[in-house]
Amino acid sequence: MLIKKIFIVFMVIVMAVILPACGSDGSHNDEHKNEASQKKEYWTCTMHPQIISDKPGVCPICQMELIKKVVDETPAEITDKDMAEMVTLGGNKQVLANVSLYDVKEEKLYKEFTAYSYLEFVEQNRKTISARFNGRIEKLFVDKTGDHVSKGEPLFEIYSPDIVQAQNEYLIALDNSLRAGNIIEAQNPGSSATPLLKAAKKKLELFGLTQNQISELGKSRDIQFTLTYYSPINGTVIEKKTQEGMYVSEGTAIYEIADLSTLWNISEVYEDNLGDVKIGSPVKLSLKAYPGEEFNGKVTFIYPVVNQQTRTVKVRSEFASRGGKLKPQMYGETTYQINKGSGLLVPADAVLFTGKRTVVWAKAGDGMFEARNVKVGEKFGNKYQILSGLNEGDQIAATGGFLIDSESQLKSGMPSGHQHGESSVQSKSNSMEQSTEHKNH
Repeated sequence: MLIKKIFIVFMVIVMAVILPACGSDGSHNDEHKNEASQKKEYWTCTMHPQIISDKPGVCPICQMELIKKVVDETPAEITDKDMAEMVTLGGNKQVLANVSLYDVKEEKLYKEFTAYSYLEFVEQNRKTISARFNGRIEKLFVDKTGDHVSKGEPLFEIYSPDIVQAQNEYLIALDNSLRAGNIIEAQNPGSSATPLLKAAKKKLELFGLTQNQISELGKSRDIQFTLTYYSPINGTVIEKKTQEGMYVSEGTAIYEIADLSTLWNISEVYEDNLGDVKIGSPVKLSLKAYPGEEFNGKVTFIYPVVNQQTRTVKVRSEFASRGGKLKPQMYGETTYQINKGSGLLVPADAVLFTGKRTVVWAKAGDGMFEARNVKVGEKFGNKYQILSGLNEGDQIAATGGFLIDSESQLKSGMPSGHQHGESSVQSKSNSMEQSTEHKNH
């Protein structure tokens, strides 16, 4: 009896020691298996991430050595009914989908576009000097194209019987006015001068005589057989069209003179960009003659007509010639810089356009993403403005949104209806995962 009691006590002690150890061992093994099932090693190429292997080696495409990766193997799954718009994406699938996060923040709404352009004379700074009557060019004071002239500088001297007759008529009218006692009006014909004197003076003005020349004629009574013409502006002779001794008729062009200190830049802007162009908008001009150099200017005029063939509108800006560095008829490109304040911007690749809505996948937790319906504004470079649906500080899937969306549609059993070919992307993802699983087995 005593031996039986001792045996029972011994067995109780043994069981008390063995059972916790076995339970602990099983728990430890479960945890180990759990941990092993949650961690996965694979090798991939940094240049070609689609290459995945379960052992070290080289990339079959670029022959670079594969690098080791360790990721969680948590399967992707759709959440409960109250989280139907969310997807949980495990680490391995995030790698396969190439998911990268982007912090939504307030940014400058700035964009640029370019248009072909060319330099042109400023219209009001270009003058044609022509003969005002029939005559013969006696002397050219400026005889070379490209010569610079100053306002009031003599250009040429011309002889004509018409100018001799006009001077004689003026002196006769002046004498008649003096004999009538209108001394003051004769010296300075005004509103009360005789019609004959006013007409004679007007004829001299039309022939190109200055007020000083007319006054000098009245004082000296000396009729000039030649008339000297003077430059009306500061500028450069861009064309000389006559020679000394040539006979010219009324209206014959003798010089083309232009002030080249400022030039117009005419660019052809497509009508879909026209709404962003305003008077005063800054522009940058790049010329083929000066690669790598930029010239700054501003929009001064938008032409009122659209070219029916090219669907473009001419836009004019002004530039200083920088001492003749810029020249008329030079070709280049004009960059229009559009600044519309600030707003929320996201990468264009993050925005998925569907048949019914526009979606961005936002991070909702560790490995969890939720679909956000957004309202998209203008595109600025490679980003879209978000008018509603996101807040500053949100994190979104900048890349890989197609695969996240495909995973969501696959798990929910609903057709995607997207316009970006998610089915092909999903197929690629599945085939890559199957390839990985096959290699691991």
